[in-house]
Amino acid sequence: MKGVVSMQTSIDDFLGTKQGDKYRKVLFRSFYNFDTDYVTHGLYWYPARFIPHVVRYFIEKYTKPGDLVFDPFAGSGTVAIEAEITGRNYIVWDLNPITELLVKAETWKGDINEKMLEVDFNYPKKFVPRWDNLYLWHPREFVDVLARLWAYYHDHPSPLLAIPLLRITKYFSYAEIEFPKPYRSKVAMERVRELLSGNWREKMKDMYRQEVERVVKKVKEFQKLCKCTSKGEVKGGVDVLSAELPRVDAVITSPPYLQAQEYIRTFSMELHWLGYTDAEIRRLKSKEIPYNTPPIVTVNSQAYRKYREFVKSIGDPRLLQIYDVYFKSMAHFLGKVNAKIIGLFVGPVKVKTTRVPLDEIFREHLESLGWSHEVTLIDTIVSRRLAQVRINPATGLEDERTPTEHLLIMVRNKN
Repeated sequence: MKGVVSMQTSIDDFLGTKQGDKYRKVLFRSFYNFDTDYVTHGLYWYPARFIPHVVRYFIEKYTKPGDLVFDPFAGSGTVAIEAEITGRNYIVWDLNPITELLVKAETWKGDINEKMLEVDFNYPKKFVPRWDNLYLWHPREFVDVLARLWAYYHDHPSPLLAIPLLRITKYFSYAEIEFPKPYRSKVAMERVRELLSGNWREKMKDMYRQEVERVVKKVKEFQKLCKCTSKGEVKGGVDVLSAELPRVDAVITSPPYLQAQEYIRTFSMELHWLGYTDAEIRRLKSKEIPYNTPPIVTVNSQAYRKYREFVKSIGDPRLLQIYDVYFKSMAHFLGKVNAKIIGLFVGPVKVKTTRVPLDEIFREHLESLGWSHEVTLIDTIVSRRLAQVRINPATGLEDERTPTEHLLIMVRNKN
């Protein structure tokens, strides 16, 4: 594009002359002998999940048993699970209400067996979501049965019961299972066509039973490793920017990226069946970073100003707005953190030809607030979601997966 400044960058450019103790390349997955879906990790699909290896490393390296750990962008609940396993107390929040349900299921300490998760496929009541696009995503035949199952759930609410129900609800829809947002793909359309041409009711029952078996198995695996000494708090639907943050020992989180996933939209189907209305979901969407209205705040970073000039030179006002809203929102959040140490796991996201080093911008801003740079650990991404998009919906630009993710560790200076 004419007038656009070229700023092609790579991982070596980020390191530059900073090779040494403060910037180190690592492979977190090699630190521990477990996979990303062990115990209740991956109990329900969630995009861009925080891998447990990073959380385990941070917790073991920078906290001690009984410390209070906080994740304000909790997503699928990785921090809660790892805190339970390592004997740390925790607070996990997220704007997405489904996080609360997921974490309660993932950290279930009570009795669990398959009989507890039985449902009535012929339940006399029906729960029909207040969702304008209901029949755009589900054939009417499926809705009739799903409505009975969800009525049973709403009369017998349980986070454990919700997981297999959410699984079959997504499968018996026009949504692409592995796509990060609701998407009526050709594959999904063909799946529904085949289901309707066969005995789909029995298929639904069989799939539900299989999902129940999987949930019970994973929860029991978690319970075997759980120290059961942790005190945990989980809250969904929390706007971190307007909330008062708790005083904790440590913060470990993977915040939204500059060109972020629209997580509320991603889970709009699930949220509707859980009872949220169109209006409630729209309100949550308006709070998402970087689509929210941030407070007036200064981003104290030379790197922020440098890369802003590049983004401005592209000539896309919407992209510049996303850039500014994102960093102002994050600067406001970082200014409220009340902890001794913070770990931020982010990657250098690409805008046109340039990767914006989120961790360096956060480092500079935190240093201006009285924090010291402990270390930046640079991890090579070795596994990705199967389904990818060509155009990022946030920016309209060609999408490219981030090759590395960086764990930035900052320590608060003592007064």
